[in-house]
Amino acid sequence: MTKKTVTRFAPSPTGLLHVGNIRTALFNYLYTIKNNGEFILRIDDTDLERSNDEFAEQIILDLNWLGIRVDKIYKQSERIDTYKKYFNQLVEDGFLYECFETQEELDYKRKRLISRRMPPVYDRASLNLSKDEKNKYLDEGRKPYWRFKLSGKKIVFNDLVRGEVVVDTSTQSDPVVVREDGGFLYNLPSVVDDIEMQITNIIRGEDHVTNSGIQIEMFSSLGKNAPIFGHHPLLVDENGDPFSKRNAASSIKSLKDKNFEPMAINSLNISIGTAIEINSFQSLKEISDILDLSKLGRAPGRFSLDQLTKLNSSQLSILNFKEIKDRLKTENIAAYEPLWEIVKNNIDFLSEYTKWDKIINKDIKIENFDNEFLKLAADSLPNQPWDEKTWNLWIEKIKASTDRKGKDLFLPLRKAITGLEDGPELKELILLIGYDKIKRRLLGE
Repeated sequence: MTKKTVTRFAPSPTGLLHVGNIRTALFNYLYTIKNNGEFILRIDDTDLERSNDEFAEQIILDLNWLGIRVDKIYKQSERIDTYKKYFNQLVEDGFLYECFETQEELDYKRKRLISRRMPPVYDRASLNLSKDEKNKYLDEGRKPYWRFKLSGKKIVFNDLVRGEVVVDTSTQSDPVVVREDGGFLYNLPSVVDDIEMQITNIIRGEDHVTNSGIQIEMFSSLGKNAPIFGHHPLLVDENGDPFSKRNAASSIKSLKDKNFEPMAINSLNISIGTAIEINSFQSLKEISDILDLSKLGRAPGRFSLDQLTKLNSSQLSILNFKEIKDRLKTENIAAYEPLWEIVKNNIDFLSEYTKWDKIINKDIKIENFDNEFLKLAADSLPNQPWDEKTWNLWIEKIKASTDRKGKDLFLPLRKAITGLEDGPELKELILLIGYDKIKRRLLGE
Protein backbone atom coordinates (compact mmCIF):
# COMPACT_ATOMS: atom_id res chain seq x y z
CA MET A 1 0.00 0.00 0.00
CA THR A 2 1.36 3.42 -0.98
CA LYS A 3 2.14 5.62 2.01
CA LYS A 4 0.30 8.95 2.14
CA THR A 5 2.53 11.95 1.44
CA VAL A 6 2.94 14.14 4.53
CA THR A 7 5.06 17.31 4.46
CA ARG A 8 5.66 20.00 7.03
CA PHE A 9 6.73 23.61 7.40
CA ALA A 10 8.45 24.27 10.73
CA PRO A 11 9.22 27.98 11.26
CA SER A 12 10.43 29.54 14.49
CA PRO A 13 8.15 32.34 15.79
CA THR A 14 11.10 34.66 16.40
CA GLY A 15 10.20 37.22 13.74
CA LEU A 16 8.02 37.87 10.73
CA LEU A 17 8.11 35.38 7.86
CA HIS A 18 10.03 36.68 4.84
CA VAL A 19 9.96 35.57 1.21
CA GLY A 20 12.82 33.14 1.83
CA ASN A 21 10.86 31.33 4.56
CA ILE A 22 7.81 31.21 2.34
CA ARG A 23 9.81 29.63 -0.48
CA THR A 24 10.26 26.58 1.75
CA ALA A 25 6.58 26.56 2.72
CA LEU A 26 5.56 26.80 -0.93
CA PHE A 27 7.76 23.94 -2.13
CA ASN A 28 6.37 21.68 0.59
CA TYR A 29 2.78 22.72 -0.01
CA LEU A 30 3.02 22.39 -3.79
CA TYR A 31 4.58 18.94 -3.41
CA THR A 32 1.70 18.03 -1.11
CA ILE A 33 -0.92 19.20 -3.61
CA LYS A 34 0.79 17.31 -6.41
CA ASN A 35 0.71 14.10 -4.38
CA ASN A 36 -2.72 14.55 -2.72
CA GLY A 37 -1.06 14.58 0.67
CA GLU A 38 -1.23 16.35 4.02
CA PHE A 39 0.52 19.60 4.93
CA ILE A 40 1.48 20.24 8.56
CA LEU A 41 2.47 23.52 10.19
CA ARG A 42 4.78 22.90 13.13
CA ILE A 43 5.70 25.94 15.21
CA ASP A 44 9.28 25.50 16.44
CA ASP A 45 8.94 27.43 19.71
CA THR A 46 11.17 25.43 22.06
CA ASP A 47 13.30 28.56 22.56
CA LEU A 48 10.88 30.21 24.96
CA GLU A 49 12.98 33.35 25.41
CA ARG A 50 13.01 34.24 21.71
CA SER A 51 9.65 32.83 20.66
CA ASN A 52 6.66 35.14 20.50
CA ASP A 53 2.97 34.21 20.34
CA GLU A 54 2.22 37.21 18.11
CA PHE A 55 4.74 35.98 15.54
CA ALA A 56 3.21 32.49 15.73
CA GLU A 57 -0.23 33.94 15.02
CA GLN A 58 1.16 36.03 12.17
CA ILE A 59 2.71 32.92 10.59
CA ILE A 60 -0.76 31.36 10.36
CA LEU A 61 -2.23 34.59 8.95
CA ASP A 62 0.53 34.87 6.34
CA LEU A 63 0.13 31.29 5.14
CA ASN A 64 -3.63 31.66 4.90
CA TRP A 65 -3.35 34.95 2.98
CA LEU A 66 -0.97 33.33 0.48
CA GLY A 67 -3.43 30.48 -0.09
CA ILE A 68 -1.36 27.84 1.73
CA ARG A 69 -3.93 25.67 3.47
CA VAL A 70 -2.74 23.92 6.62
CA ASP A 71 -4.20 20.53 7.54
CA LYS A 72 -2.81 20.34 11.10
CA ILE A 73 -1.00 22.71 13.45
CA TYR A 74 1.38 21.71 16.25
CA LYS A 75 3.43 23.71 18.74
CA GLN A 76 6.66 22.12 19.91
CA SER A 77 6.40 23.90 23.27
CA GLU A 78 3.37 21.69 23.97
CA ARG A 79 5.30 18.48 23.25
CA ILE A 80 8.22 18.69 25.71
CA ASP A 81 7.22 15.52 27.56
CA THR A 82 7.39 13.60 24.29
CA TYR A 83 10.92 14.86 23.61
CA LYS A 84 11.99 13.88 27.13
CA LYS A 85 10.83 10.32 26.51
CA TYR A 86 12.94 10.02 23.37
CA PHE A 87 15.84 11.80 25.09
CA ASN A 88 15.85 9.21 27.88
CA GLN A 89 15.79 6.42 25.31
CA LEU A 90 18.82 7.85 23.49
CA VAL A 91 20.73 8.27 26.77
CA GLU A 92 19.93 4.71 27.74
CA ASP A 93 21.06 3.42 24.33
CA GLY A 94 24.35 5.35 24.53
CA PHE A 95 23.73 7.85 21.73
CA LEU A 96 23.83 10.94 23.97
CA TYR A 97 26.55 12.06 26.36
CA GLU A 98 26.72 14.87 28.88
CA CYS A 99 29.28 17.66 28.60
CA PHE A 100 30.52 20.24 31.07
CA GLU A 101 32.51 22.86 29.14
CA THR A 102 31.52 26.47 29.64
CA GLN A 103 30.78 28.63 26.61
CA GLU A 104 34.08 30.46 27.19
CA GLU A 105 35.99 27.18 27.11
CA LEU A 106 34.26 26.10 23.91
CA ASP A 107 34.97 29.47 22.29
CA TYR A 108 38.64 29.18 23.24
CA LYS A 109 38.90 25.70 21.70
CA ARG A 110 37.21 26.89 18.55
CA LYS A 111 39.45 29.92 18.11
CA ARG A 112 42.54 27.85 18.76
CA LEU A 113 41.61 25.32 16.07
CA ILE A 114 40.84 28.08 13.58
CA SER A 115 44.17 29.80 14.30
CA ARG A 116 45.90 26.51 13.48
CA ARG A 117 43.87 26.27 10.26
CA MET A 118 42.04 23.21 11.49
CA PRO A 119 38.28 22.61 11.26
CA PRO A 120 36.57 23.76 14.49
CA VAL A 121 35.18 20.34 15.35
CA TYR A 122 34.37 19.51 18.97
CA ASP A 123 37.09 17.27 20.46
CA ARG A 124 34.74 15.06 22.51
CA ALA A 125 36.61 15.95 25.67
CA SER A 126 33.55 15.11 27.75
CA LEU A 127 32.81 11.78 26.09
CA ASN A 128 35.02 9.66 28.35
CA LEU A 129 34.75 11.58 31.61
CA SER A 130 34.77 9.36 34.66
CA LYS A 131 32.01 9.48 37.24
CA ASP A 132 34.36 11.26 39.65
CA GLU A 133 35.23 13.89 37.04
CA LYS A 134 31.56 14.50 36.34
CA ASN A 135 30.81 14.82 40.05
CA LYS A 136 33.66 17.30 40.39
CA TYR A 137 32.11 19.51 37.72
CA LEU A 138 28.71 19.18 39.35
CA ASP A 139 30.18 20.17 42.72
CA GLU A 140 31.59 23.28 41.01
CA GLY A 141 28.04 24.22 40.11
CA ARG A 142 28.33 23.34 36.44
CA LYS A 143 25.22 22.03 34.74
CA PRO A 144 25.64 19.49 31.95
CA TYR A 145 24.52 19.96 28.39
CA TRP A 146 24.05 17.00 26.04
CA ARG A 147 25.47 16.05 22.65
CA PHE A 148 24.48 13.39 20.13
CA LYS A 149 27.37 11.09 19.25
CA LEU A 150 27.88 10.94 15.49
CA SER A 151 29.19 7.76 13.88
CA GLY A 152 31.94 9.47 11.89
CA LYS A 153 30.66 7.71 8.76
CA LYS A 154 29.65 9.15 5.41
CA ILE A 155 25.89 9.47 5.10
CA VAL A 156 24.60 9.05 1.55
CA PHE A 157 21.05 9.94 0.56
CA ASN A 158 19.09 10.68 -2.59
CA ASP A 159 17.93 14.29 -2.66
CA LEU A 160 14.76 15.26 -4.54
CA VAL A 161 16.57 18.33 -5.89
CA ARG A 162 20.30 17.57 -5.88
CA GLY A 163 20.40 13.84 -6.59
CA GLU A 164 22.95 11.84 -4.59
CA VAL A 165 24.29 13.75 -1.57
CA VAL A 166 27.13 12.72 0.73
CA VAL A 167 27.59 14.15 4.24
CA ASP A 168 30.79 13.16 6.02
CA THR A 169 29.90 13.21 9.73
CA SER A 170 33.58 12.88 10.68
CA THR A 171 33.96 16.54 9.71
CA GLN A 172 31.13 17.66 12.00
CA SER A 173 30.91 18.36 15.71
CA ASP A 174 28.60 16.15 17.72
CA PRO A 175 25.48 18.35 17.78
CA VAL A 176 24.21 19.77 21.06
CA VAL A 177 20.66 18.55 21.62
CA VAL A 178 19.92 19.80 25.15
CA ARG A 179 21.15 23.04 26.73
CA GLU A 180 22.45 23.50 30.27
CA ASP A 181 19.02 24.74 31.34
CA GLY A 182 17.39 21.55 30.04
CA GLY A 183 15.91 23.22 26.97
CA PHE A 184 15.84 21.26 23.73
CA LEU A 185 17.65 22.56 20.68
CA TYR A 186 16.44 22.13 17.10
CA ASN A 187 17.60 18.68 16.01
CA LEU A 188 16.05 16.23 18.46
CA PRO A 189 12.51 17.71 18.61
CA SER A 190 12.55 17.97 14.82
CA VAL A 191 13.43 14.30 14.37
CA VAL A 192 10.99 13.16 17.05
CA ASP A 193 8.14 15.12 15.49
CA ASP A 194 8.96 13.88 12.01
CA ILE A 195 8.69 10.34 13.36
CA GLU A 196 5.47 10.82 15.32
CA MET A 197 3.78 12.92 12.63
CA GLN A 198 4.78 10.39 9.99
CA ILE A 199 6.47 12.97 7.77
CA THR A 200 7.37 11.39 4.44
CA ASN A 201 9.11 14.29 2.70
CA ILE A 202 11.15 17.23 3.99
CA ILE A 203 11.87 20.04 1.53
CA ARG A 204 13.99 22.88 2.86
CA GLY A 205 16.83 25.26 2.01
CA GLU A 206 20.20 24.02 0.84
CA ASP A 207 21.74 25.44 4.02
CA HIS A 208 20.27 22.37 5.77
CA VAL A 209 22.14 19.73 3.72
CA THR A 210 24.69 18.92 6.44
CA ASN A 211 21.96 19.06 9.06
CA SER A 212 20.00 16.46 7.13
CA GLY A 213 22.94 14.06 7.24
CA ILE A 214 23.11 14.48 11.01
CA GLN A 215 19.36 13.98 11.39
CA ILE A 216 19.48 10.81 9.29
CA GLU A 217 21.80 9.37 11.97
CA MET A 218 19.34 10.44 14.65
CA PHE A 219 16.50 8.67 12.87
CA SER A 220 18.65 5.55 12.66
CA SER A 221 19.52 5.73 16.37
CA LEU A 222 15.79 5.62 17.11
CA GLY A 223 15.29 2.66 14.80
CA LYS A 224 13.47 4.65 12.12
CA ASN A 225 14.01 5.41 8.46
CA ALA A 226 14.44 9.07 7.62
CA PRO A 227 11.97 10.91 5.36
CA ILE A 228 12.96 11.74 1.79
CA PHE A 229 14.85 15.04 1.70
CA GLY A 230 14.97 17.79 -0.89
CA HIS A 231 17.13 20.92 -0.59
CA HIS A 232 16.12 23.88 -2.71
CA PRO A 233 18.31 26.88 -3.64
CA LEU A 234 17.88 29.89 -1.39
CA LEU A 235 16.56 33.33 -2.23
CA VAL A 236 18.65 36.50 -2.05
CA ASP A 237 17.64 40.13 -2.30
CA GLU A 238 18.47 42.56 -5.10
CA ASN A 239 21.94 43.08 -3.62
CA GLY A 240 22.64 39.35 -3.45
CA ASP A 241 22.26 39.24 0.34
CA PRO A 242 20.26 36.55 2.18
CA PHE A 243 16.86 37.52 3.54
CA SER A 244 16.58 37.96 7.28
CA LYS A 245 13.77 38.21 9.81
CA ARG A 246 15.53 41.33 11.05
CA ASN A 247 14.63 43.07 7.78
CA ALA A 248 10.92 43.75 8.16
CA ALA A 249 10.70 45.20 4.63
CA SER A 250 11.02 41.71 3.13
CA SER A 251 8.34 40.21 5.36
CA ILE A 252 5.11 38.83 3.93
CA LYS A 253 3.17 41.19 6.19
CA SER A 254 5.04 44.16 4.75
CA LEU A 255 4.40 43.05 1.17
CA LYS A 256 0.72 42.60 1.99
CA ASP A 257 0.59 46.08 3.52
CA LYS A 258 2.14 47.43 0.30
CA ASN A 259 -0.79 45.91 -1.63
CA PHE A 260 1.09 43.16 -3.45
CA GLU A 261 -1.12 40.30 -4.64
CA PRO A 262 -0.54 36.93 -2.92
CA MET A 263 -0.34 35.03 -6.21
CA ALA A 264 2.18 37.54 -7.57
CA ILE A 265 4.40 36.79 -4.56
CA ASN A 266 3.86 33.05 -4.97
CA SER A 267 4.48 33.11 -8.72
CA LEU A 268 7.77 35.00 -8.50
CA ASN A 269 8.97 33.14 -5.41
CA ILE A 270 8.55 29.71 -6.93
CA SER A 271 9.74 30.64 -10.44
CA ILE A 272 13.08 32.37 -9.96
CA GLY A 273 16.02 30.02 -10.10
CA THR A 274 13.86 27.22 -11.53
CA ALA A 275 12.89 25.87 -14.94
CA ILE A 276 9.46 27.46 -14.51
CA GLU A 277 8.96 30.54 -16.68
CA ILE A 278 8.26 33.63 -14.59
CA ASN A 279 4.58 34.18 -15.15
CA SER A 280 1.38 35.23 -13.40
CA PHE A 281 -0.17 32.00 -12.21
CA GLN A 282 -3.78 32.07 -11.10
CA SER A 283 -3.56 29.34 -8.47
CA LEU A 284 -1.09 27.23 -6.51
CA LYS A 285 -2.65 24.15 -8.09
CA GLU A 286 -1.60 25.48 -11.49
CA ILE A 287 2.01 25.76 -10.29
CA SER A 288 1.98 22.34 -8.63
CA ASP A 289 0.97 20.71 -11.91
CA ILE A 290 4.21 21.81 -13.60
CA LEU A 291 6.58 21.74 -10.61
CA ASP A 292 9.52 19.33 -10.95
CA LEU A 293 11.94 19.54 -8.00
CA SER A 294 14.64 17.68 -9.92
CA LYS A 295 14.81 20.59 -12.38
CA LEU A 296 15.49 23.31 -9.84
CA GLY A 297 18.70 25.23 -10.46
CA ARG A 298 21.59 25.42 -8.02
CA ALA A 299 22.16 29.18 -8.06
CA PRO A 300 20.31 31.37 -5.53
CA GLY A 301 17.18 33.05 -6.87
CA ARG A 302 17.29 36.85 -6.85
CA PHE A 303 14.00 38.27 -5.56
CA SER A 304 13.48 41.77 -6.99
CA LEU A 305 10.76 44.17 -5.88
CA ASP A 306 10.78 45.74 -9.35
CA GLN A 307 10.13 42.35 -10.89
CA LEU A 308 7.46 41.66 -8.28
CA THR A 309 5.74 44.95 -9.12
CA LYS A 310 5.63 44.04 -12.82
CA LEU A 311 4.25 40.63 -11.95
CA ASN A 312 1.72 42.25 -9.64
CA SER A 313 0.47 44.40 -12.50
CA SER A 314 0.23 41.33 -14.71
CA GLN A 315 -1.62 39.48 -11.95
CA LEU A 316 -4.25 42.20 -11.67
CA SER A 317 -4.76 42.26 -15.43
CA ILE A 318 -5.96 38.64 -15.46
CA LEU A 319 -8.45 39.06 -12.61
CA ASN A 320 -12.08 39.32 -13.64
CA PHE A 321 -14.55 41.57 -11.88
CA LYS A 322 -16.15 38.72 -9.94
CA GLU A 323 -12.78 37.92 -8.33
CA ILE A 324 -12.17 41.52 -7.31
CA LYS A 325 -15.68 42.76 -6.45
CA ASP A 326 -15.87 41.60 -2.83
CA ARG A 327 -12.33 42.78 -2.08
CA LEU A 328 -13.20 46.28 -3.24
CA LYS A 329 -16.40 46.30 -1.18
CA THR A 330 -14.51 45.10 1.90
CA GLU A 331 -12.29 48.16 1.60
CA ASN A 332 -15.35 50.42 1.12
CA ILE A 333 -14.49 51.10 -2.51
CA ALA A 334 -17.25 51.32 -5.11
CA ALA A 335 -17.06 48.21 -7.28
CA TYR A 336 -17.90 49.15 -10.87
CA GLU A 337 -17.34 46.49 -13.53
CA PRO A 338 -16.94 48.76 -16.61
CA LEU A 339 -14.30 50.77 -14.75
CA TRP A 340 -12.44 47.64 -13.60
CA GLU A 341 -12.32 46.22 -17.12
CA ILE A 342 -10.82 49.48 -18.40
CA VAL A 343 -8.24 50.17 -15.67
CA LYS A 344 -7.04 46.68 -14.71
CA ASN A 345 -4.39 46.75 -17.43
CA ASN A 346 -3.06 50.09 -16.25
CA ILE A 347 -2.47 49.65 -12.53
CA ASP A 348 0.37 48.08 -10.55
CA PHE A 349 -1.63 47.76 -7.31
CA LEU A 350 -5.30 47.32 -6.53
CA SER A 351 -5.16 50.44 -4.37
CA GLU A 352 -4.68 52.47 -7.58
CA TYR A 353 -8.24 51.59 -8.60
CA THR A 354 -9.48 54.30 -6.22
CA LYS A 355 -7.52 56.91 -8.18
CA TRP A 356 -9.40 56.01 -11.34
CA ASP A 357 -12.70 55.78 -9.49
CA LYS A 358 -12.16 59.38 -8.43
CA ILE A 359 -11.19 60.46 -11.95
CA ILE A 360 -14.29 58.83 -13.41
CA ASN A 361 -16.93 59.61 -10.83
CA LYS A 362 -15.88 62.68 -8.86
CA ASP A 363 -15.67 66.36 -9.71
CA ILE A 364 -11.97 67.16 -9.73
CA LYS A 365 -10.16 70.40 -10.45
CA ILE A 366 -7.53 70.01 -13.15
CA GLU A 367 -5.19 72.86 -14.05
CA ASN A 368 -5.41 73.53 -17.78
CA PHE A 369 -2.30 74.57 -19.65
CA ASP A 370 -3.50 74.97 -23.26
CA ASN A 371 -6.71 76.91 -22.83
CA GLU A 372 -7.29 77.94 -26.44
CA PHE A 373 -6.92 74.42 -27.79
CA LEU A 374 -8.95 72.89 -24.96
CA LYS A 375 -11.79 75.41 -25.46
CA LEU A 376 -11.89 74.37 -29.11
CA ALA A 377 -11.96 70.72 -28.03
CA ALA A 378 -14.84 71.46 -25.64
CA ASP A 379 -16.80 73.19 -28.39
CA SER A 380 -16.16 70.17 -30.64
CA LEU A 381 -17.64 67.61 -28.26
CA PRO A 382 -20.27 65.49 -30.04
CA ASN A 383 -23.82 65.70 -28.80
CA GLN A 384 -25.20 63.03 -26.52
CA PRO A 385 -25.88 60.11 -26.34
CA TRP A 386 -22.34 58.78 -26.67
CA ASP A 387 -21.23 55.36 -27.89
CA GLU A 388 -18.10 53.60 -29.14
CA LYS A 389 -18.03 55.87 -32.23
CA THR A 390 -17.96 59.11 -30.22
CA TRP A 391 -14.19 59.27 -29.74
CA ASN A 392 -13.36 59.05 -33.44
CA LEU A 393 -16.04 61.60 -34.33
CA TRP A 394 -14.64 64.01 -31.75
CA ILE A 395 -11.01 63.59 -32.79
CA GLU A 396 -11.80 64.03 -36.49
CA LYS A 397 -13.70 67.22 -35.70
CA ILE A 398 -10.73 68.58 -33.68
CA LYS A 399 -8.29 67.65 -36.46
CA ALA A 400 -10.42 69.50 -38.99
CA SER A 401 -10.12 72.68 -36.91
CA THR A 402 -6.40 72.40 -36.04
CA ASP A 403 -3.21 71.04 -37.52
CA ARG A 404 -2.47 68.97 -34.44
CA LYS A 405 -1.77 65.24 -34.50
CA GLY A 406 -0.12 62.53 -32.43
CA LYS A 407 1.19 63.57 -29.03
CA ASP A 408 0.40 67.25 -29.58
CA LEU A 409 -3.21 66.30 -30.04
CA PHE A 410 -3.77 63.56 -27.51
CA LEU A 411 -1.58 64.54 -24.52
CA PRO A 412 -3.33 67.87 -23.79
CA LEU A 413 -6.68 66.11 -23.94
CA ARG A 414 -5.56 63.33 -21.61
CA LYS A 415 -4.07 65.75 -19.06
CA ALA A 416 -7.15 67.94 -19.12
CA ILE A 417 -9.58 65.05 -18.76
CA THR A 418 -7.68 62.86 -16.26
CA GLY A 419 -4.91 65.04 -14.85
CA LEU A 420 -2.41 62.35 -15.89
CA GLU A 421 -0.08 61.76 -18.81
CA ASP A 422 -0.89 58.09 -19.26
CA GLY A 423 -3.56 55.53 -18.52
CA PRO A 424 -6.32 53.56 -20.24
CA GLU A 425 -7.47 54.50 -23.71
CA LEU A 426 -9.36 57.78 -23.74
CA LYS A 427 -11.97 56.44 -26.15
CA GLU A 428 -13.10 54.09 -23.34
CA LEU A 429 -12.63 56.53 -20.46
CA ILE A 430 -14.76 59.30 -21.95
CA LEU A 431 -17.79 57.01 -22.06
CA LEU A 432 -17.52 56.52 -18.29
CA ILE A 433 -16.69 60.13 -17.39
CA GLY A 434 -19.49 61.58 -19.49
CA TYR A 435 -20.18 64.76 -21.42
CA ASP A 436 -20.77 67.18 -18.55
CA LYS A 437 -17.64 66.40 -16.52
CA ILE A 438 -15.41 66.32 -19.60
CA LYS A 439 -16.67 69.68 -20.80
CA ARG A 440 -16.12 71.27 -17.38
CA ARG A 441 -12.58 69.90 -17.21
CA LEU A 442 -11.72 71.09 -20.72
CA LEU A 443 -12.94 74.56 -19.80
CA GLY A 444 -11.12 74.48 -16.46
CA GLU A 445 -14.32 74.88 -14.48
